[in-house]
Amino acid sequence: MSYRIGIDIGGTFTDFTVIDEAGGLTLWKQDTNPAQPTKAIELGLHAVADELGLSLSGLLSQTALLVHGTTISTNTLIQRNGPKVGLLATEGFRDVLYLRDGFKPDRYNVHMEHPGTLVDRYLRLGIRGRIDHRGEELEPLDEDGVRNAARVFREEGVESIAVGYLWSILNPAHELRTREILAEELPGVPIICSAEVLPEIREWERTSCAVLSAYILPGISDYLAELEELLATSGYGRGPLIMQINGGCASIAEIVKKPVNVLGSGPAAAPAAALSLIREDGDGDDNLITIDMGGTSLDVCLIHEGRATMSRDIQVENQPIGVPAVDVVSVGAGGGSIGWLDNGGALRVGPRSAGARPGPASYDAGGTEPTVTDANVALGLLSPTAFLGGRRDLRKDLAERAVDEAVATPLGLTTVEAAAGIIRVVNANMVAAIRGVSVERGIDPRNFTLIAGGGAGGLHAVGLARELGMASVLIPREAGTLCSYGMTVTDIRLDETGTGHALSDQSDLASIDTLIDGLVGRVQSRLEVNGIASENVEFEISVDARYPGQVHELTIPFAYDPATGISAAMDEIVHRFNDEHRQQFTYAREEMPVEFLHWRVAGVGRVAFSPGSPEPSSAATASDARVATEPAYSAVLGKVVETSYYDSLLLNPGMTVEGPAVLQAPTTTVLVDAGDVLTVRPDGGFLITIAPKD
Repeated sequence: MSYRIGIDIGGTFTDFTVIDEAGGLTLWKQDTNPAQPTKAIELGLHAVADELGLSLSGLLSQTALLVHGTTISTNTLIQRNGPKVGLLATEGFRDVLYLRDGFKPDRYNVHMEHPGTLVDRYLRLGIRGRIDHRGEELEPLDEDGVRNAARVFREEGVESIAVGYLWSILNPAHELRTREILAEELPGVPIICSAEVLPEIREWERTSCAVLSAYILPGISDYLAELEELLATSGYGRGPLIMQINGGCASIAEIVKKPVNVLGSGPAAAPAAALSLIREDGDGDDNLITIDMGGTSLDVCLIHEGRATMSRDIQVENQPIGVPAVDVVSVGAGGGSIGWLDNGGALRVGPRSAGARPGPASYDAGGTEPTVTDANVALGLLSPTAFLGGRRDLRKDLAERAVDEAVATPLGLTTVEAAAGIIRVVNANMVAAIRGVSVERGIDPRNFTLIAGGGAGGLHAVGLARELGMASVLIPREAGTLCSYGMTVTDIRLDETGTGHALSDQSDLASIDTLIDGLVGRVQSRLEVNGIASENVEFEISVDARYPGQVHELTIPFAYDPATGISAAMDEIVHRFNDEHRQQFTYAREEMPVEFLHWRVAGVGRVAFSPGSPEPSSAATASDARVATEPAYSAVLGKVVETSYYDSLLLNPGMTVEGPAVLQAPTTTVLVDAGDVLTVRPDGGFLITIAPKD
């Protein structure tokens, strides 16, 4: 038997998904250990091995592929607890990091403080030497200056270095020679060259990408080395693949070359999971909005016509990452988000979270503040005895006490009213995030299907869909571990970018053909090193385009045939660009030529396989899966009503459940509110048809 494993570390739980070649599926949630993240991985792997009746070595020795998403680098950046970083820049340009692009992140906020940089000014050193905009050397590199800078870095205890020179994207010779000198002077110190991590124009974004990579590289290197050792000593015969922010996965060797790709790697797997589920169903609906509501945050992504929205403008802690990334919007709205009253007595929820420790008050682990989980327990929507498949009991009395002390008593409300208020507020926060990726970009979410994942997503999905006017919600069988499931069905993806200026009305485009062919060749070689045969590779080619005079571009995918070249694809590119410009900005200047800057090639190695349908249970009807009838709160009716509780594992494909009802699964809980109807899909997922609002 061959297995594929996905592991996603979250703020509260570390999720595991195991798929075998016969289609069997095993899901598990393990408490995250922030101080020792690999400990949670070790415990979780032992647990899923036990579930499969195997030893850990027996499981890993039969594992064909293990994909891992981690928050280590993101947390390092948010907490600003990374290494001391030095930056070498072209003389006169060491303040590029501070000056940014000349705009504040919130440009109309007169009270906003500068976001700060990851490199103190005294460690940003200028080096003489200059490459011009044609890639020609105007002034040779001052090698003695580089050696002097190395001595300064040594004396100051610099642990990682970024190198970002002007126009290195056209001629990286100065950056590469600088790295050679630094390696001689400072052996063992990581060195990142900007032309290698982001070969694109705009020196702030490119320098920021290099600095971010240098900042997270030491920590992620240590963590990945520890993970590799754990897996190797436990019986896994190959290195793990790491989920990337571009929605694909890559080897540790590739990640170390471009560490910035591991930022936000976990949430980037949700679109792969969603598309896998829809394509298996074969219903042709490729317009989706995914939400993943865990213990700490909600991650939202829009998928339009089968493609996850990508962005090059994503920032983490107000620092641009620069590389193409799955456009996932995250807000502090999870099961552990804390309800509190502001100075004006208004109820707020999040972004502060109870996290894995101490967790919600109902965990009885020392938490005293009311969380979203506590509110759901107090409302009867989350069973105290069915949480995590019965592996953990919840204390309803502690949940109610926390809600009373922090919210109900100060506001003069009942426990149910206060708990319902917490749910309404957190739902409003999540609706705003969904509108941010849809309505605010000119897209009507009512034409999309909401796919809800995460341990808490199933409890809130119907409320979010109803507020947004969406007609249906899909809760996958794998919902509780959606991102780790996405890692088991994602593909290896490697990107290359080249700068090549051109106009759509230009007659000679041979240089662009040469550039694209070179990018394709480099991607192909890198995939072969990762063991992906050419027949399993698909190439996705795109270009950054704009009208002349604009300062920002749109990334436009297009079909490219090496035999006919870029000229044959030009009409398609221009047409797609005008359509996309009209979609986003309401107009298009079709009489103008289109200007091109960066050409992008993504090589996708198809290696995924999918789970099969679940084994049928003995239940003949949905009523046979009902385990209890208890009072619980209905948001539609605005009161506590008798509610049916079902064991989700007993529901067979084709069965229907009418709300109000609660489905209890080992890794999640699903709410079907009054008037809504749930149907079990052939793959074991739950499709909920939302009753329209009055």
